[in-house]
Amino acid sequence: MKDLEFMARAIELAKKGKLTVQPNPMVGCVIVKNNKIIGEGWHKEYGKDHAEINAIKNCKKKFGVKKALKLIAGSNVYVNLEPCSIEKNTPPCSNALIKYQIKKLFCGTLDPNPKINGRGIKLLKKAGIDTSVGLLKNECKELNRIFFTNQIKSRPYIILKSAQSLDGKIALQNGESNWITNSESRKNSHRIRSSVKGILVGRNTAEQDNPSLTVRLSKKELGLGKGELFQQPVKIILGNLKQSKKVSKIFSSNAKIIIGSRQSAKKSKNVEYLEYKKKNFIEEFLQDLLDRNISSILVEGGQKTLNAFIVNNLFDELVLYTAPMFLGKGSINALSVNSPNAIKTAMKLKMVRVEKFKEDIKTTYYNKRL
Repeated sequence: MKDLEFMARAIELAKKGKLTVQPNPMVGCVIVKNNKIIGEGWHKEYGKDHAEINAIKNCKKKFGVKKALKLIAGSNVYVNLEPCSIEKNTPPCSNALIKYQIKKLFCGTLDPNPKINGRGIKLLKKAGIDTSVGLLKNECKELNRIFFTNQIKSRPYIILKSAQSLDGKIALQNGESNWITNSESRKNSHRIRSSVKGILVGRNTAEQDNPSLTVRLSKKELGLGKGELFQQPVKIILGNLKQSKKVSKIFSSNAKIIIGSRQSAKKSKNVEYLEYKKKNFIEEFLQDLLDRNISSILVEGGQKTLNAFIVNNLFDELVLYTAPMFLGKGSINALSVNSPNAIKTAMKLKMVRVEKFKEDIKTTYYNKRL
């Protein structure tokens, strides 16, 4: 195997932590000696051992501690993200690599965290370890779009989602919207829900639809093992929402709920109210959510909420599920943003993926302005 293949393997391993490591990044590690993999691992759960430590443990398990120590000394290590150099929930991985006397580190990208950025590499170089940064750089950055957004923009990664008809409608004039898309599309949307830390809707959507805002897929459907933990996303409401029968599903069980509005309210069990003085408080609200380790958000609000995020340019992805039907004049539009002065000044998105779920089409776009 060559260097590119070893890094590709590290990326493949990193993806296994997609549902369990946020707000940490997904990281995979491969230890190689004489062109053969002697240990590999990935960051499995937030607050637990990082990929490098798990790869070292894997090597010890395969060969025994004594032989593993000899094998790791003088080995090459491949990680998609720079080894951490500060102690938070776990000891610094850069120190561990120095301790085990690796020969060379291949790193996909530097850590965007200002407290770490380049620091781990400097420590390794100072210890006499050869380093190479940039192997499969684009793939490594793409893997951790959420983490990079958190660190660079100081806000959660935001995905806007809408289910619409061919003529861009999300509901009939009377508000009826169940179900525009088919069961396969809805199942896929739950997969998106499972990959984020919070699901956000506006107060109007909450009161009209009484949504559960939960992931309704089994561990098996999510690809999780018996011992792997999965936490339901936090329910986030934009606007003053009070408990009542018409929003009973949102307040059911012991789900964590955060409500951001311009009105104050007392904190109750599992429900946190955040009050803001500004009329447009979305950006401040997002920063407060990130401070609560909500590193990614799926926005499933109606037209008003989606428009607010688009107008403020506060989104990273737009996901549209389009069903082969027309809802016609008078039905509610998915979006209603103001027209630009000229075509050349219109907000343009980058289409990155098109998928088909029976007759429905799912299109994923990235925000090009970011």
